[in-house]
Amino acid sequence: MSEPTEHPPILVVDDQEKLLRLVVMLLSRIGFPDVEGVTSGPEALEKLRLRRYALVISDLDMEPMDGLTLLREIRSDDALMNTPFILTESSFEFEDINLAHQAGADAFILKPFDIAVLKTKLKHVINRKPRKREAPIAAQSSLSQDFPMLGKY
Repeated sequence: MSEPTEHPPILVVDDQEKLLRLVVMLLSRIGFPDVEGVTSGPEALEKLRLRRYALVISDLDMEPMDGLTLLREIRSDDALMNTPFILTESSFEFEDINLAHQAGADAFILKPFDIAVLKTKLKHVINRKPRKREAPIAAQSSLSQDFPMLGKY
């Protein structure tokens, strides 16, 4: 395992370019100079498959792929599932928080960002222990549980 870098790379996803630029600027101001921004979920997935990011900060309400769908895509990909993920929105419904929590969100931040809250959440999320698959995803066949070597070849 390599040591965490001084400036971990962060990917920001927001379909509103002005907000995207603002978040990138805020992050560099609080000590995260290596921040990239994209304006869509599919674009974010493309970037994530090319480079390891220490964190993804994504808007919840985006088109065509919303933040929750992006989060589920990341959590279902073995190579990406440990990427810390923060959802942002100007207001969260309880249902949003519940769904996002079940999908594996690490934190929520309300817009407009409070710098102190942002700093605290970033530190907490980036230093979190890697997640493990609790159990195989239900859609998988139970054969691999009964016969562990199945699927290895």
